[in-house]
Amino acid sequence: MPVLLWHKIYTMLLGNYLKNRLPAIVLMLFISGSCMAQIGMKPYEGHWEGLLARPQNFSINVSVKKRSVGDYALQLSSGGKVIQKQFRLLANNSFDVKVDSNLNIKGVLEGKDIRLFIRSVQWSYHTILKPGKPGNYNGHWNILFVPDLKPKFYIDVENTDSTKYEAYIFLGDQRFVGFASGGLTLKGNDLHFADYRTGLQFNGKILTDAITLQASIAGLPITSVTLHRSVKDWDLNQWGKLPFDAKIPANMQDGLPISSLKAAGFDESYLKQMVDSINANKITNTHSVLITRNGKLVYEQYFNGYDEATVHDLRSASKSISSAIVGIVMDKGLLKDTAQKLLEFLPAEYKHAADGDARKQAISIGSLLTMSSGLDAIDFGIDRKSVASEDEYQNSADWLKTVVEAPMINYPGTHANYSSANPYLLGVIVDTVVKHPLDLFIDQNLFAPLGISNYIIFDDQLKRPYFGGGMLLRPRDLLKFGLLYADGGKWENRQLISKSWVDASFKKYLILENHNEKNEYGFLWWHYHYQVNGKIINTVEARGAGGQYIFIVPYYQLVVVITSANFRNGRVWQPEKIMENYILKAVGGK
Repeated sequence: MPVLLWHKIYTMLLGNYLKNRLPAIVLMLFISGSCMAQIGMKPYEGHWEGLLARPQNFSINVSVKKRSVGDYALQLSSGGKVIQKQFRLLANNSFDVKVDSNLNIKGVLEGKDIRLFIRSVQWSYHTILKPGKPGNYNGHWNILFVPDLKPKFYIDVENTDSTKYEAYIFLGDQRFVGFASGGLTLKGNDLHFADYRTGLQFNGKILTDAITLQASIAGLPITSVTLHRSVKDWDLNQWGKLPFDAKIPANMQDGLPISSLKAAGFDESYLKQMVDSINANKITNTHSVLITRNGKLVYEQYFNGYDEATVHDLRSASKSISSAIVGIVMDKGLLKDTAQKLLEFLPAEYKHAADGDARKQAISIGSLLTMSSGLDAIDFGIDRKSVASEDEYQNSADWLKTVVEAPMINYPGTHANYSSANPYLLGVIVDTVVKHPLDLFIDQNLFAPLGISNYIIFDDQLKRPYFGGGMLLRPRDLLKFGLLYADGGKWENRQLISKSWVDASFKKYLILENHNEKNEYGFLWWHYHYQVNGKIINTVEARGAGGQYIFIVPYYQLVVVITSANFRNGRVWQPEKIMENYILKAVGGK
């Protein structure tokens, strides 16, 4: 089952299950064990907990060593075990190494560094190897992207019927976005399951009074844990409350100039009220709030254990990054214009889907960018299930087939309905015209110039970056992307995206008819407005499920990033209230 759908399923199930059982949850892993016999597991129903051995070992050492001209060795090491693979550089100084069936590593030697993508199952981790001894490059792959992981580890085993068991697994550290695993098998007292996101393999034994688990990846030992029965309910909320912090943000030499709230003209009392509300849980599950004015970072605060090093699941907020990639491809002349038709770029085996259908033949790049393809692919807000909603195509054997064979319900460009299938098809188009690996193209033309290095891209079914939403970035890096657009596509005096594309992206094309607020929509950017002190303040926004937002506010020269985890409580809109009730009032005067 695809990762994003697994995530939705276990999020829903676990949310319902834990609603009255646990005070707080952090990470979850849904495992279905339909093959397990009741007699084998029944004594082990209930709560279990333990401490991870070597939680720091979720970070694997990665090195590349030059052996001769064009000849290199890639090495991965963890827990005293080493994997080594030989490779030769390709003509463009890139390489592609298959470690095992789930793990593939590709990179490019660029200047003094090697920019690396480690693809494990459906996540592509980006990291940088730095030069050491002559011809040597060294770095780390942090599988969970949490360098100081807390060691607490929990399992709850439940019998759902006479033959089926479910095991819910938690880490005592909410900063990791969560596992999405399944395929649990049990032979005697030996059990096994795998995580579809990270590629981690879990093997264990059921003992008389304990459960032991060992985690590995590509045969490298990662960590282990021995679990004993819990005698009380778990309280996983280990993070204390933080007071309002008005100090100037740290200068991290990452391209973000800094200043103070006072110099930027903010009334700090409103931001203090915001933090008080977060600490009182009136504003729920907020992880970060970052504010820039006139291009300078003036406020940066993290909550609930999160920090500046933590990558965050952007969900659909990364659709706006997908729009930027389309713009870069357009700027480079790899696409002619937004009037080009989808049919031109479909693989031959899918072109039949438009036979005799004039409306489907008319689907253009522009209609995909504005959510107006006309396909029956509506993700929410209607009283029926669309044939190619995100849940439907991600649960199919062939995503592209499911989407392009969906019936048409409107002529392209006439009605807009929010649908992840539209940007997904843009990713198919872009991958067709970009001749070298798309993830390397994105890195070289967008993220590397922005100084963004530690991030994760979720891949689609055919190992392409998923344009429908699936990037994990640090909030500071997400802020850089917002500032890039606020400055007309320019970063540090370099034009990364043409101003004409940014202007076209921010135009108002159609209204999203399936959204309650009937927002106007640009090229994968939302439009909204707020009423503050009698003024209407217009914004352009990137938005993602759970409350992942970039706000661009031209009137006040603001760019704001808010990240959250309101996935099950219906408060996805909460960042909008933070913006209206606190941030805009703080800058708008009394």
